[in-house]
Amino acid sequence: MIDAVLVVLTKAVPGREADMEDWYTNIHVRDALRFRGSVTAQRFRLAADQPCPPEGFDWQYLAFYDVFDPVRFSREHLDNALTSRMQVSDAIDDSLLYDFHYYPLLFQDNDPELVHAGGVILEELNPGADGDDAFRQWYAENYFREAAMRPGIKSAAFLKFRTFGQMIPMTPDYRYVAIYRINDGEAARKAWIGADAMLEKSGMLPPDGARITQWDRATPRLTKDDVQHPTAAGLAEEERARAHMGDRVRTGGTEKLAMS
Repeated sequence: MIDAVLVVLTKAVPGREADMEDWYTNIHVRDALRFRGSVTAQRFRLAADQPCPPEGFDWQYLAFYDVFDPVRFSREHLDNALTSRMQVSDAIDDSLLYDFHYYPLLFQDNDPELVHAGGVILEELNPGADGDDAFRQWYAENYFREAAMRPGIKSAAFLKFRTFGQMIPMTPDYRYVAIYRINDGEAARKAWIGADAMLEKSGMLPPDGARITQWDRATPRLTKDDVQHPTAAGLAEEERARAHMGDRVRTGGTEKLAMS
């Protein structure tokens, strides 16, 4: 059972994309899964074709961490960031951190026997300050179930940001997210064209109250067990990545992390 999903957006220092990907996939995710409170992690890359191209969006990578104890997981990050237990490559652009726990409200799996082998559609949603309850009810009753049955969808989750257990002293741009895991990226992209306008026309969201992005799978889902009991190949890849990174690591920036 999970209590929250940590949603992380990141980008690389220009020209250092390969180093960023190597560090995140083979070192950082594994370090994080060694922390108490974590369950699984998976990475995605921004898809070239977008159903609702977001204006000014420059994030390159998305990661999800399934978490059963967000307070512990955040504390572990705060205590260990930039130490030998969690080295941070200087290939990541850390000018802005975007790491927020969201707490599940709804979940639907269209076929539990079907493996998720594709990417995701991520909806980020921000209703007006006075319309929170009405929006949540409308989304659950009038949008979520229909969207979850669109072509290419494996499963769907609707989640809300809460201040509890956060690791950075900020609030996200969007208080709600919906994660639609997809196995047919082209079918899902076509199904979501115009979805941002549909959401705003509902009257439940202000202008610019929805941001919809599509992401391609970058890695398979990794579990805590995969990290605690690695294969020889997995361990060799981590050791190679650490040797490649060497001392090109960040040594400052922990002041950006703070328990809420």
